[in-house]
Amino acid sequence: MRKLSMDELNRKSVDEFKRSEKKPVIVVLENIRSAYNVGSVFRTADAFLLEAIYICGYTCKPPHKEIKKTALGAEDSVTWKHFDSTDL
Repeated sequence: MRKLSMDELNRKSVDEFKRSEKKPVIVVLENIRSAYNVGSVFRTADAFLLEAIYICGYTCKPPHKEIKKTALGAEDSVTWKHFDSTDL
């Protein structure tokens, strides 16, 4: 089995993704210990064209090598913001 190119995957470029219409869904990640899980959420948000990810508490944020490993580039395309807590 070989690795497919971006063209073969029909994946949008980062610029095309940012210009695409998003679903009005914001995912909130609060105090997630595993950076691999955070990267997986980035990849999922990218796949479903979600509006953003809000990262709260001690959840690690990009740039982070473990996020990068599982996000597969989605950490560059999905909009995200960091907040110290979920308190209003």
